[in-house]
Amino acid sequence: MNPLQLAVRVLRHDSRTRTSAILTAAGVMVATALVLILTALPNAAQARTERSSWQHGHQGVSDAGGVELASQDYVQGELITRLDVSGTPGGGKAPKYPAPGEVLLSPALAQKVADLPDDALADRFPERIAGTIDPQQLRYPEQLVAVVGHPEGVLDQAAEIASPYSLVTIKADSEDLLLQPMAWFGLFILAAPSLVLVASASRLTAARREHRMASLRMAGATPSQVVSTVAAETGLAAAAGTVAGLLLTWPLRYLVALVPWGSGTWLVSDITPSIWAVLGVAIGVPALVVASSVLGAGRVVRAPLSAATQQQRGRPKAWRLLIIAVVAGFFLLGMIKYDEGAGFLVLVVPIVGVVWSFSLVGPWITATIGRLFTRVWRRPSVLLAGRRLVSDPKSAYRSSSGMVLAVFIGALALTALPAMTAGPDSMGSSNKQGVILADVSSSQAPELRQRLADELARLGVRATAASYEKVSVEGPGGEFATGLLIDCRAAREVTPYQPSCEGPPRIHVPSDMPTSELAVTPAVAVKNPLATPVPPGTPVAAEPNLDAAIIDPGAVPALAGSQQATLTVLPPTEADRATVRTAMARVVPGADIESIESRSVASEVMTGDLHRITVIGLSIASVLAAGSAAITAAGAVIDRRRTLGALIAAGTQSRVLVRALHVEAALPALVAAGMATAAGAGVGLGLLNALQQSTTLTPSILAPIVLGLLVAALAATASGLMLRKITAEPLADE
Repeated sequence: MNPLQLAVRVLRHDSRTRTSAILTAAGVMVATALVLILTALPNAAQARTERSSWQHGHQGVSDAGGVELASQDYVQGELITRLDVSGTPGGGKAPKYPAPGEVLLSPALAQKVADLPDDALADRFPERIAGTIDPQQLRYPEQLVAVVGHPEGVLDQAAEIASPYSLVTIKADSEDLLLQPMAWFGLFILAAPSLVLVASASRLTAARREHRMASLRMAGATPSQVVSTVAAETGLAAAAGTVAGLLLTWPLRYLVALVPWGSGTWLVSDITPSIWAVLGVAIGVPALVVASSVLGAGRVVRAPLSAATQQQRGRPKAWRLLIIAVVAGFFLLGMIKYDEGAGFLVLVVPIVGVVWSFSLVGPWITATIGRLFTRVWRRPSVLLAGRRLVSDPKSAYRSSSGMVLAVFIGALALTALPAMTAGPDSMGSSNKQGVILADVSSSQAPELRQRLADELARLGVRATAASYEKVSVEGPGGEFATGLLIDCRAAREVTPYQPSCEGPPRIHVPSDMPTSELAVTPAVAVKNPLATPVPPGTPVAAEPNLDAAIIDPGAVPALAGSQQATLTVLPPTEADRATVRTAMARVVPGADIESIESRSVASEVMTGDLHRITVIGLSIASVLAAGSAAITAAGAVIDRRRTLGALIAAGTQSRVLVRALHVEAALPALVAAGMATAAGAGVGLGLLNALQQSTTLTPSILAPIVLGLLVAALAATASGLMLRKITAEPLADE
């Protein structure tokens, strides 16, 4: 009889082996589907990018000879991608661009235009709507996009100062660049609990299989025959689970497509793994499962007698604690080297060492707690649990090891994310909180400022439209200060600086700057900036409360070579913000209108994405870890059925055994969760310190502890249920 026939016969006649095979197949199915979905995410991000690449604009003259300017707008907490076009037809991946005086809207934006008052949104665009954009040309179905057509020449001035790297492009690229490492991190994090789940299922009847294989070995079977038989048993289950996982991936895509990323969901077609990924998973996952089972049969091959008699393996020694000191020392050394200018790799390597140390330290801590139970407590259930933990701490800890990596990464992320993704609280020291601004050509700034003031007056908004140019002020001894070329009274209204505006126009400098022989240079110039000397006799005031220079335009001649100015308005009330944005969009077509509010939205979207992915990853890991812990706990009861039956026959109450099983199943999960949470939080705080970020701990840091409690509860419940099941069976079967 060949190994495959023997494996089939065992599966047909042994219900416990059949149960183990079914659970192994289920674990492989879950692992296969997760791996395929995670490997599809980078391709999904690429599909988004290619589909919406036309939205980035050329920030100047396009290949078709027209002008395309991409910018971001904002309404009701959502970002709008706006493309102002002139003299270019579109086509290809882009929709057909609208004619001058028309606008093309995405379906979601068209709905908002219809729902909101005209001065809140619709007035930012032409009245004539040329149509809606096909969802297949959007980054995601809910995306807000507007393509506004202009006559030729209208956008030329804006194109001269447009940056080739618009916020639209930067935001899209940052999303894609972030999603790829997140997908690989997810694959790395969820692979561990998935493999532990598979291993737990395959070891559900480990003692029974080991005894059977040892009997075959001592009956004359060769090592290769034993290995082939083990491989055949697990290979059948792994192959069935892989096929089921491949089939599960396709309907699972519809669920994954509903998970938001970067302000929107996905097209189902985006979540499609490549053919190479499917082939790699279809071959690799069963091969890993079979290899794991073959390696686990090593003791049967080497020492069949000890396997048959169930001799105990060696217990972990106290030297394992030294690993904690070693990896902590390497991490501190990495922080020092990083401060000295070394690359981020000096921090990554010690973190990998921290994760690896869990597998060495965890069993020793489990055994130590077991010895504490046997020495301190006298309740029978606790004594029995303690003896079990002392006798086989590796197996006891193994049931919860699958969640360690996920808990560690989750605790690290939940510690670091609040500080790493904190939104900007200002737009630099040049602007007061609440301002709305746009960069314009310095030659057009006076005209645009007046037009904006007239538009605000027409709309009934009492706000000052101001403009400034960024400059640098140099003293005779090399003293340097940044500054703004702006009317003094306007500076008091739209900037955080409060210069004294009494008397004639003057230059206001910080108190540590000289007041004579100054020169002013534009910060944004057409070519190399030229310094403009301040004429002798120009009033200069050194003021102690200034962090930057304020230069009244009436105090200096026109700056040579200045290219860019900033048009800015401070809305008087929160209700006027949308109206001011609408007025600025009409006056300055093609400009990127910015505010702290819109920048905060982008930051909040990224923060929400990272938190959501972290929570989803922890949730999936908790389910996988809970499943593996429950299966391992149930398997431990099955493997000790004879011992437990003897205890019951000797008069031990079932409730005492149930409590003992609860303790021995739950304790390793709590040990693993606590150890990984503490290590993750510690590493997260260390990274924040190395990156010079402020520390902000939130209640979400407790989520990994909740994961540990869930795994512990399910493992304890499974062990109790299995005990009740096997005690109802006749012990003569053993």
